[in-house]
Amino acid sequence: MGKFILFLDRLINLYLYFVVMACFMSLVPNLNPNYPLFHCIFKFAGFYLIPPIAGINISPMPQMMALVLISMGLRKLYAKYFAKKEPRIVILSQEEFEKKFINKEDNKNGD
Repeated sequence: MGKFILFLDRLINLYLYFVVMACFMSLVPNLNPNYPLFHCIFKFAGFYLIPPIAGINISPMPQMMALVLISMGLRKLYAKYFAKKEPRIVILSQEEFEKKFINKEDNKNGD
């Protein structure tokens, strides 16, 4: 379940980057939004949810805020319930390794 939550978080982040890319594409002056490819991109990015106000399209903003809140919630859910169960990778220097493991083995054999 933890891997699925991470997958959903990454999928939401990917869609968020897609929406940001579509926002930058909308700033290009000679781009025709009625061209089928661009119309599909803008429709999938949610540009037609709220009509433009004073020539400014604000419809991606609530969508991006909702995506960020969902992503934050998924990360907190993962951190609270699943992060402790994941294996950790610990990088030790040779001296730290000797202190932790070899010296413990010597103390066990000496007793």
